[in-house]
Amino acid sequence: MTPENKSGIISIIIGIIGLAIIILYSNSAFITYMGTALFVPFIIYGIGIGLNPPTRRKKIGQLPFRGW
Repeated sequence: MTPENKSGIISIIIGIIGLAIIILYSNSAFITYMGTALFVPFIIYGIGIGLNPPTRRKKIGQLPFRGW
């Protein structure tokens, strides 16, 4: 698994857990709004990383299409 995929999975987990905690345990509309503004980008980033097509790298750390 590439580091990009790992960071995507971790960010989805952080986003879902944080959003669930904020929505379930918050009594204030302002805190819910701020929590949503904080944790939704984590979820969007994780989904975006998951949708990226794989590169043609054979080994991690080498640039694709540069003669490797």
